[in-house]
Amino acid sequence: MEETLLVDGLQAVLDRCGAEDWRVRPGRSWCHVEPPGGVPGMQGWKLHLSATPLSAPVVLARAADVLVRHRCPFKFAPTLRLVQELGSRGCDRGGGGKFLTAYPDLHGDALRALAAELHRVIEGLPGPGILSDRPYRPGSLVHYRFGTFTGVPLLGNDGTYEAMLMAPDGSLVPDQRKAWFTPPPWAPPDPFRPIPPAGAGAATQPVLLNGRYLVREVIRHAFTGGVYRATDEVTGETVVLKQARPHAGADLTGRDARDARRHEAAMLELFGPSGLTPRLLELFEQQGDLFLAQEAVPGVTLREWVPDNTAPDDGGTWGNSPATVARMAGALVDLVALVHGQGLVLRDLDPNNVMVTPDGELRLIDLELLARPGELVAAAYTPGYVAPELAGLPAIGPAPEPAADLFGLGATLFYLVTGADPLLPPDEPHPRPHRERIASWLHQVAGGNEAARRLAPVIAALLHEDPARRPGLEAVRAGLADRSPLAPIAVPRGIDDADLRRMVDDALGHLVATMDPDHATRLWPSAAFGTTTDPLNVQHGAAGVLRVLTLAHEISRDPGLREAVDVTARWIGRRVHREPRMLPGLHFGRSGTAWALLEAGRTLGDRDLVSVAADLARRVPVRWPNPDVCHGVAGAGLTQLRFWECTGDHEFLTRACQAADSLVSAARRQGDDVLWPIPQGFASSMAGVAHYGFAHGIAGVGTFLLAAGRATGSDPYLDLAGAAAETLAAAAELDRGAAYWTAGPEGGRRKTTWCSGSSGVGTFLARVWQHGGDARYAELSAQAAVAVRRSRWHAGTAQCHGLAGDGEFLLDLADVLGDERYRNWARELAVGLRVRHALRAGRMVVPDEMGNDVVADFGTGLSGVAAFLLRLQHGGSRLWLPGGWTSEHPLGVADGQPRSRTPASGSDGVDGVVAAGRAGATPRTGTRVSGTATGGGGGGPW
Repeated sequence: MEETLLVDGLQAVLDRCGAEDWRVRPGRSWCHVEPPGGVPGMQGWKLHLSATPLSAPVVLARAADVLVRHRCPFKFAPTLRLVQELGSRGCDRGGGGKFLTAYPDLHGDALRALAAELHRVIEGLPGPGILSDRPYRPGSLVHYRFGTFTGVPLLGNDGTYEAMLMAPDGSLVPDQRKAWFTPPPWAPPDPFRPIPPAGAGAATQPVLLNGRYLVREVIRHAFTGGVYRATDEVTGETVVLKQARPHAGADLTGRDARDARRHEAAMLELFGPSGLTPRLLELFEQQGDLFLAQEAVPGVTLREWVPDNTAPDDGGTWGNSPATVARMAGALVDLVALVHGQGLVLRDLDPNNVMVTPDGELRLIDLELLARPGELVAAAYTPGYVAPELAGLPAIGPAPEPAADLFGLGATLFYLVTGADPLLPPDEPHPRPHRERIASWLHQVAGGNEAARRLAPVIAALLHEDPARRPGLEAVRAGLADRSPLAPIAVPRGIDDADLRRMVDDALGHLVATMDPDHATRLWPSAAFGTTTDPLNVQHGAAGVLRVLTLAHEISRDPGLREAVDVTARWIGRRVHREPRMLPGLHFGRSGTAWALLEAGRTLGDRDLVSVAADLARRVPVRWPNPDVCHGVAGAGLTQLRFWECTGDHEFLTRACQAADSLVSAARRQGDDVLWPIPQGFASSMAGVAHYGFAHGIAGVGTFLLAAGRATGSDPYLDLAGAAAETLAAAAELDRGAAYWTAGPEGGRRKTTWCSGSSGVGTFLARVWQHGGDARYAELSAQAAVAVRRSRWHAGTAQCHGLAGDGEFLLDLADVLGDERYRNWARELAVGLRVRHALRAGRMVVPDEMGNDVVADFGTGLSGVAAFLLRLQHGGSRLWLPGGWTSEHPLGVADGQPRSRTPASGSDGVDGVVAAGRAGATPRTGTRVSGTATGGGGGGPW
């Protein structure tokens, strides 16, 4: 009943109003309601109504009656669970609170009359303020903003579909949903009150709360209210302030964020004398919001402490000492016992809720979820740390028994000894016991980690599916105190051939079995973000999977794979001209789509498909504000080089030079460094940011410029590639023989992935060494490989941000440096993939980068993993780099015929590419990147 309550109520209003001819279109996120012939226009001043889960049925009934009489189309969140999510902490601040959206085709007095009537019929009901809008009146549930109605659906610059606004000059601009009122400068006059001119009002002043707390830093923003670090001007101490906005975070019990803060204050007061929680300072209200002031516990969260304090795995023993882990594990047990001793349960114990002080002591933070067993509460949990008996329960239900906290304790101990979240996607249709899957993971880790080995029995027992089988806290203490001699354990460090073969075969089988050629929009399902992107792209769409299927068929010549390649290519080909906006990027734009079609056409011997691919590549922009590989010019340039290699058409080389020229112009000097920032005024979530990594930064741009320089002999390209390498060398952070990079010059946490860290930077630097012979770059690449190897137990799974992309880099090094050690390290990374596998229809498949599900996506899912495993099994070169970087795959094809590693002469534009590539494997002398090119000409970039 709860799932249909709102839609049923809407239908009752329509029946009562005699509006049976109105169209009602329920959907997963919204229910659209339209009068006959009353489809909303493109854009205008629209009205938003907020509500809590308890007030939503009344708000809908009263508002719908008004909107039907005004023949105004509208939409609303169709379930109470969605209403709760729209007001929750996790909701985007620009979209939070918008329970109902009305699209009035009204102006002036008529629009003001509608807003006034809506305000009158729902006045006094509870609902949160909507941050992106202006309230019709102070405290009103009626809000308004200028934005899209239907808009013009178009790919935005970041590769996701957006409803665009049309400016008076006909140009399309994103409808920006900020957490403040931001109508476009050309919007019609505010129908309700004047908009202050830009720059009006007082200058930004320091925020002083309650007359004493000077805010210094935002810890996090949330729709329900932010968390801030501040200085107490009275005592001088650092404090943490937690804000709660009225009616935000409301649930079906009637409680909201303010009640959560009051409850947290009561818990802090209760546990304050223990010294194991922050001290409560005070609760106060300011401008209608409630604030909790508490002691700022010095230190870092357990989530931050573990990676920063764990001895790395360099092939021997690793992890923290058993003594350190036993002490911290005992402290975690003490925290749980402290709460249980007061007759309460934690409900959400995870590494984010525990602080490690500078002296190594543990403190419990974020106490708002503590409750008494059986007490009516709103469901809240962290994936991987929630007991199975709690997952999938109703939004409101009784608080769990203490045994649920034991599961959270076991999961947190797992993180303590491994640095990984114990996330495992469900098996389908026959699930294996969770504890057995965790025990298998721990067994593999325990080969070099004595602490994990000692705690494995305790952790596996705590993670038992049956709450009654989980050991109590005293039994856990006894298990932690056990220092019995450990029996010898032998764990292979690399994956064996049988497992590797099965993982490859099962991944490909799953990809073929789950494709849906009859689906109108997506050939394979994707995760939530993936579904907002181009279904034909590499990162989340069909092109990435197509390239992997093509590679697999080139290797195996399996008829079933050939059919899958053909079906996928035709599916893409039928849709490739439907998208009116052509984005340039390799992963989020149409460059990767063209590249995938090219390789499929060559493999199938289909010249028509190659022609479609070439036509698409010619239409890809090669000048663009974003310089990067994933979204911008560098990705387009790499694609143009590949088409030149394969077709011999110098138009593609000319276009590659145009891309390179634009990157020369876009380069910015910052001292001795060269950077490619994304322009501040560009409509992108990354505007103004400069990155080091391959996906969005210097490493990817440098890779293309180096390839373009080698193809043309252009010193400006080669010089810039050299400057990029020097910049990255200077930015390296060396630690015990490993090289790390932060995301960019702004600093932050070290990264190891292809997207933003060691793997991607090393991919570029290895090729700089291969080109110029400067030993510094070979050494940095080798040190980057050490960093990558150290991440194998706690990195994600994917090409973009995880083990698959990291493994590709190690295979690159094995080829470039001629050192098989790195191929063995890649086999070690494959073990990290295998231990996380799920079974789907009996197939062993690796989860996506979040660890929650199995998706086909190349950048974040299974096809990217399959690409790495195929290369690990059969050799060959890395996908999405021009063939000149390494020799062609031995079982590749050209125009339907097998290619050979031995160069063949001819005039098809491919001759010389392989030979030059093999020659490039031997480094030239000298340290300058420029001046060592093979020269211009038709052979290829090497």
